[in-house]
Amino acid sequence: MEAKGKPAIKELLENNTFSISAYLKLLNSVLNSFEARIVGEVSEMKFGPSGHLYFSLKDKKDQSVLSCVIWSYDYKICGVQMREGLEIIAKGIPDVYPPTGRLSFKAKTIQLVGEGELKKEYEKLKKKLEDEGLFSLERKREIPSFVRNVGIITSRNGAVISDFLNNLGRFGFKIKFVDSRVEGIEAVKDLLASVKTMEKLNLDVLVIMRGGGSLESFLAFNNEALIREAANLPFPVIAALGHDKDVPLLALSADKMVSTPTAAANLLNQSWLEAEMELKRRTSDIFSSFSYALNDSKNKANKFFVKIEGRLQKLIDAYKMLEYKIRTVVPKMMENAFGKVREMLDNIEKTVSHNNPERNLRLGYCIAVRGEKIIKSVKDIKPEEEVDLKVFDGIISTQVKKIKKYEGKKS
Repeated sequence: MEAKGKPAIKELLENNTFSISAYLKLLNSVLNSFEARIVGEVSEMKFGPSGHLYFSLKDKKDQSVLSCVIWSYDYKICGVQMREGLEIIAKGIPDVYPPTGRLSFKAKTIQLVGEGELKKEYEKLKKKLEDEGLFSLERKREIPSFVRNVGIITSRNGAVISDFLNNLGRFGFKIKFVDSRVEGIEAVKDLLASVKTMEKLNLDVLVIMRGGGSLESFLAFNNEALIREAANLPFPVIAALGHDKDVPLLALSADKMVSTPTAAANLLNQSWLEAEMELKRRTSDIFSSFSYALNDSKNKANKFFVKIEGRLQKLIDAYKMLEYKIRTVVPKMMENAFGKVREMLDNIEKTVSHNNPERNLRLGYCIAVRGEKIIKSVKDIKPEEEVDLKVFDGIISTQVKKIKKYEGKKS
């Protein structure tokens, strides 16, 4: 066998004499490259003082035996309760332990063989966590409205992350993405590290995603250590884990469970979309109310000036009738008196014209009105009340901030 970038092993063996230590080191450098998945039945199982698990795997066909070890941490996060007679798949590398010269298989992960066993462990862990209340509605947190800081854990490969980002609205989301393995029991360490990374960030919500698959492919999401780690995060978790009949236990413990990345994106968009629609509706209401108020004020002002104009016209008509009668009945006798009357009426007309509210409005004056009542005194209005100021070409609506009475003025 030949390793890339190193002399051939055969050449090393032919041209050198080794100490035991050097030979075992060379041997292990070769053996460690043979990572494999080994299937067998557990036998001779025992725990060491430090919590490491030592066991043997036996071949059912010919009773061949392979000594194995799995370190305490790796065993705990695998979530498999080992017992003699249990059939498992162990993934790891062969290794010779120098102090004893004994060959053993150093397992990194262990998992059960067969969907039946996986299903049993799934149901067992599900009941345990359910009894603890980890799936209860009472402990689930609401997904906040108007989310900005979003954490995402999934694999950068595949369509999942693309589907999510393509359906996420443009509402100023700040995405914190951690790439992680999501397939099988081997993904547990990656996912645990990713969750711990997210825990340190200032997030509003965390989304954990992957596509559909078999019960075996979802082993990491049915892992007790990962489920407990995610449940203790300081922010809510959305699980977008595609599944069929066996819902991943991580999804059951999550604060919100959806089945696709698109559904997760739509959930985060929802409050922003609703706010956008409400803003449009309120804007339309404001413009409609303003238009109605403006038209109503114009109509009231027109009626007011028409009334004044009508009274003035009656006065003019009365004058003309009087003038006619005087001219025809007593033309000479009343000539001088008529001249005085006409002069007086001319003055009246000028006065009326001069005091015409419309003329005064054109000169920059305004009429203050509260409701239907014209305001003539400071007693007619109070602070904070609404006032309509009628000017020549419209109405100005305002609010009284302060009232100051002139000193010495009698009411």
